[in-house]
Amino acid sequence: MSVRKSEIKRRRLLGAYLFGLSIYQIGIYRWPGGPPFILDPRAGIPVLLINHFSFDNKVIYPVEWITAAWLVLMAAMICFRGQFLKTYLISELILAAPTAYYIAVLAIQHGGDFAPGFKDLLLTIILFVVFSIVPAGFAAREIARARKTDG
Repeated sequence: MSVRKSEIKRRRLLGAYLFGLSIYQIGIYRWPGGPPFILDPRAGIPVLLINHFSFDNKVIYPVEWITAAWLVLMAAMICFRGQFLKTYLISELILAAPTAYYIAVLAIQHGGDFAPGFKDLLLTIILFVVFSIVPAGFAAREIARARKTDG
């Protein structure tokens, strides 16, 4: 019984962490004058949509808000129900991929058209770790623990 309680507690902790991240993301998207690009934890998504698909802000802003709404939904489902860890993990990997690509381009090609400074690259990496790597790793660990206890 105590194993189940600790599992629920860890999942609620992950859900609360995701709520905190979603508040940050919503705050950035509600920034007066538009979100500051360097503080956007999903910076790779606009880069991908602009550079590879030639979309403009009429498409990018709704996509950003959809990712924020998705994060709120996943946070609620994990925090209050303790479910949908696999769904969250898969969606996080998909949503994080463009930012990982963006970081790689910045690091290898020194930004190309964007040409940010080293501090900008470092901030993008920190946001990526806090916003994607940490919660995805936590979710993956919880899924692995659940497999061990079930199997």
